Amino acid sequence: MPKHRPIILEGLLLLDGRQLVLRMPDGGQWRLLALGKHERLLGSTVRVEGVREGHDVVAVEKMGLA
Repeated sequence: MPKHRPIILEGLLLLDGRQLVLRMPDGGQWRLLALGKHERLLGSTVRVEGVREGHDVVAVEKMGLA
């Protein structure tokens, strides 16, 4: 799949060490590159809009409750 492709995802926002991850309903997982404070969203189902940066990495442009 080409890099830098727009993507929209919905899943459970978790913290793995210091890395934000998005756990998908099918069990898949995405690593998120996000600026700002997202602690209030941890443990919630969120909608992420961004750009795919690699195999399992998304550079987040917008994130909010789903």
